[in-house]
Amino acid sequence: MNAIFSYLLESSISITLMYTVYWLFLKRDTFFMMNRVYLLGAAGLSLLLPVIPFHWQPSSTAATVIYILDPVLITPDKIEKAAGSHLQWLDVVAIVYITGLVIFLLRFVVQMLQLFFIVRRNGTGRRHGMRIVYVDRGYSPFSFFNLVFINEKNVPGEKLESILTHECIHVKQRHTLDLILAEMLIIIQWFNPFAWFTGREFRTIHEFLADEGVIKAGINRSEYQQMILDETMGIQVNGLTNNFNVSLIKKRILMISKAKSGKWSRTKLIFAIPAILALVFLISARSYSSSVGQDKTTVKASSQTAATPQSQSAATVNEKVKFVKPTESKVYDSVDVIPEFPGGWAGLGQFILKNLKYPESAKKSQTQGKVLVSFIVWSNGSVGDVKIQQGIGHGCDEEAVRVVKMMPKWKPGEKGGKVVNVHFILPINFTLGEGKKEEPKK
Repeated sequence: MNAIFSYLLESSISITLMYTVYWLFLKRDTFFMMNRVYLLGAAGLSLLLPVIPFHWQPSSTAATVIYILDPVLITPDKIEKAAGSHLQWLDVVAIVYITGLVIFLLRFVVQMLQLFFIVRRNGTGRRHGMRIVYVDRGYSPFSFFNLVFINEKNVPGEKLESILTHECIHVKQRHTLDLILAEMLIIIQWFNPFAWFTGREFRTIHEFLADEGVIKAGINRSEYQQMILDETMGIQVNGLTNNFNVSLIKKRILMISKAKSGKWSRTKLIFAIPAILALVFLISARSYSSSVGQDKTTVKASSQTAATPQSQSAATVNEKVKFVKPTESKVYDSVDVIPEFPGGWAGLGQFILKNLKYPESAKKSQTQGKVLVSFIVWSNGSVGDVKIQQGIGHGCDEEAVRVVKMMPKWKPGEKGGKVVNVHFILPINFTLGEGKKEEPKK
């Protein structure tokens, strides 16, 4: 699930940055086809860039980097995952996201079925080489792939040819494919307003392109503008169609009358280059971060709580112990697939909850602190080479090692399609809690 959150975050950042460049530099120009291509690239990059593997690393490192799990909190009365509430919060977020995803996916399916039944009910005919669906309801003229839907009763004869020319341009330029891509973006990023903005801009540009094509076909500009004003009635079927009467009347009329942008305006597309480079850098930096054990989306087991005064943040732990010499020559510093504890990170927390106890000697001496346990998940899934990287004594170190050695087999990590050995560091916080310190017995 963490990998999904990482993808959604990176994908959302991508479309937000790319749309911002479009809105600042390209939106007001009359190079409609260039803008269409830019938005297609922006939507495609936002969906694909986060899954493209980047493996940028410095040319050399002095030692091997180890994956570090977030701390687990130990008290005399119980063992609890410090991120228990955090994981519950993530679970709620996951449920909300999946619910939205399902709703908008069903919406897409319903829209497709709606169009299918319209075609099935009315049948198709041909006119001037186009496939026409003569609908019997008050729909505004629209197109979908190679079909043009129109109600002849609502369209005067002198306007019919202009409308058909308009819709024919939508068909020839395959605008429906753009709308399908925009719909996929919205389904995946339904929570991101910039995904919706992108879908809206696709429809706007499609209308500008079709209007431009109609004028180039020789239809009088003034008469066509008047026709657009007249065609203000009609029902839009759904968002997957290019409607003649989409709610862009004012914008379309102004754009038809607008002077063409100068050739120099095309150079503004160069502003997209820094945005793309920034995205590649951010994602490659994420990939490198993953390789040095700081990618919390892949190694997160639990988080630290503010209720532990002696505890350190995971970032502080990373600064202290992230570079550790491996004891085995074939222990990998970065892998394609992270080893997984049975039941995931939540299962790891439950395992420690069940088995680790606060040592009596530590309670008597009021010993508190962080124990860092190093271990290797071998290629066969077993856990070995368990060592203390940082200890506090009084039985806490031995207890931590004992429980780690008890771990069942993990699902091993993979690199290049082969199972490999992977290092981990598990921080364990032993704390008596505020106001709960036990006095040593005399």
